[in-house]
Amino acid sequence: MMSIITNSLKMLTFGALLATTSAYATDIALDGTTVSVNDRADAGQGGWIYNVDQMDVSWGDDDTITVDVFTKFASSYRGRNSNNTYSDGSNHKNIIFGDLLIGANSASNSGFNYAFSLGDLYSGWNTRFSRIERLDQTNGGLYKINGTTSAGSYHGYSDDRGAVFGQTKGHELNENASTWSSTNEKISFSFNVSGLDAFREATSLSLSWAMSCYNDAVHETFAVNRGNSPVVDVPEPATIILMLLALAGIAYRQRAKSNLLSA
Repeated sequence: MMSIITNSLKMLTFGALLATTSAYATDIALDGTTVSVNDRADAGQGGWIYNVDQMDVSWGDDDTITVDVFTKFASSYRGRNSNNTYSDGSNHKNIIFGDLLIGANSASNSGFNYAFSLGDLYSGWNTRFSRIERLDQTNGGLYKINGTTSAGSYHGYSDDRGAVFGQTKGHELNENASTWSSTNEKISFSFNVSGLDAFREATSLSLSWAMSCYNDAVHETFAVNRGNSPVVDVPEPATIILMLLALAGIAYRQRAKSNLLSA
């Protein structure tokens, strides 16, 4: 009798362990520890204020991607950063923070197909944002894009220099799951890509950021490695209940059989 009870308890304990198993996933690994800094300006063409130093990237297990761009253009100068402070080019547009251009790419596609656009997507008569308006950090988010706008096109330069804005397509994605901030010498972006097929199927992640004049920029393509992201399947609640009932049935049959033999 004691052995039957012991075996029953072991089986029930096993069922309880199955019931309490939880999903587990580590951060997605981005293979590549360095970033590429644009050759236009090791010290920032136009002065130190335009220098871009590096970019740090992480992809969390909840599909939140965080990007930190370290740039003097976000440094504190006379109580504020340099965004929207200087005018440049034949179009006389103010130099402002560019978009974070994003490529969630697979073997069948490449290029920038998303962008983290800052502030309201306001298109004024002479600038993307009002000359006197500072970017509102409560706005901005992840958008699907169908092209990019170069610094040359935006500011009226004789050369394109490089892409600085995404041409947005549609509405913000995963609204309220995106934030950005600008602190001393750093711009941080955080956005969630869960439910977006392009990111789920991506084998590489391309990122690029520059201020609108593209006096300096940072960009890199990372290989997406999901091999370090094991996920343990969790049995459905109904399956767990059926398993426990089956174990209880086995224990009952063993006990009834033991009682019959001892009678």
